[in-house]
Amino acid sequence: MKITPPNKISLILLAASTPVFAQTTITPMDSAEALAQSLVGPGIQISNVQYTGSNGASGYFSGGYAAGNDIGSGVILTSGLASSAGANSNTSESTSTNLRAAGDSTLNTLIPGYSTYDATVLSFDFVSSGDSAYFNYAFASEEYVEWVGSSFNDVFGFFVNGENVALLPGTDTAVSINTVSNVNNADLFNDNSIGNGAPYAFEYDGFTDVFTAEITGLEAGQSYNIMMGIADAGDNYYDSAVFIQAGSFSQSIVAVAPSGAPEPKAMFMVLIAVAGMLYKSRSVLRQA
Repeated sequence: MKITPPNKISLILLAASTPVFAQTTITPMDSAEALAQSLVGPGIQISNVQYTGSNGASGYFSGGYAAGNDIGSGVILTSGLASSAGANSNTSESTSTNLRAAGDSTLNTLIPGYSTYDATVLSFDFVSSGDSAYFNYAFASEEYVEWVGSSFNDVFGFFVNGENVALLPGTDTAVSINTVSNVNNADLFNDNSIGNGAPYAFEYDGFTDVFTAEITGLEAGQSYNIMMGIADAGDNYYDSAVFIQAGSFSQSIVAVAPSGAPEPKAMFMVLIAVAGMLYKSRSVLRQA
C-alpha cells in the first residue's frame, strides 16, 4: 500500500504559523542600576537610579514571545513576587504575596479615594538626544477578570516630571484594570483566566496588548525624571505586574513582535519537529 507523503512546504508553513507557547523565565534583580540600564536604547542616557520596594518584586524576564506576550524580554515590576510570573500555565486565579510594604503617594493620585499597598517603584533621570522618548510595556494582573469594576483596581503609572504617560493609545485615559479588560476596550485585552482555558503560558489571569508610552515635547539634552511604579489598590492581595521591553526606552519607537511570534529557539524546535515528521513519513513510504 502506498502512502502519500505529506507536502514538506505545507508542514513547515503550518508549524511556523502555529504559536509555540513555553514558560516565561524570571531572573532576580541584581541591582537597581542594572535593571534601569537594561531598558535603555539609542539616544537615551540615564542617571540617579533609585528603587523602592521588595527586591523580590522585580527582575528580568525572557521567553515572552513563546508565552504569547509580544515583548520577548525585559524588566518586570510587580506588587508581589516577580517569580510568580515564571509559571508555564495559569494554575490559580488568586496568586498573591502580601509584601507588607507601603503604598506610593504618586500612584494614589491615579485612583482618588483609594489607598495603595506593596508599591514597587523604579525611578531615574534621563536625557534624550532628540525631542522625544518612548518605551513599550504590557500590564498583567490577577485582579482580572473577576474583579473588573470593583474597588480592587491595582494601579501602575509611568510619571515624567509628575505627569502619567501610561495611557491608552490616542487618549488621555490611564491604563488600568477598569479601563482595559474583558469589559472595556476588550480588543486590547488578552484573557488568560482559567475559565477561558488559560491559553497563555504564565500565571496572570489577563494582560493588555503591548502599548507604547510616548514622551514628547522634550528639549534635547535637558534632564527629566521618570518614575515607573506599580502597587496593589484596595488591599495587599492579588498581584499585578508590568512588563517593560528591554532596550525600548529610546528616542524613537522600537518595534515589537507580531502576536504569538515564536522566539528563534522555539522556531528552531518547531523545524526539528517538522524534520522528524518528514523522516518518519519517508520511512513509512519506503516500507509500503
